[in-house]
Amino acid sequence: MFKLEEKHLEKAKEFAARNRKKKNCGHCYDRGYIGVTLENTLALCHKCVDMEKALEDWKNYVAEIPELREQYKELFEEEKSEN
Repeated sequence: MFKLEEKHLEKAKEFAARNRKKKNCGHCYDRGYIGVTLENTLALCHKCVDMEKALEDWKNYVAEIPELREQYKELFEEEKSEN
């Protein structure tokens, strides 16, 4: 099972916080995410995070790191099928 390294998890937390639409959220307690999965990835808050922008930030980050790009290759397969 793939487990995301802590440094990448911290970056994902930054993306979640940066892409929040609401100032106060009782669902995620203003973090931008509800929790962390077994794979060490975030479960983003659907009530206060702009999911599209957060995913776009994550895709841009992953594209620059070869081992992450390999692990998340399905994110980039969508782009190829749209063209």
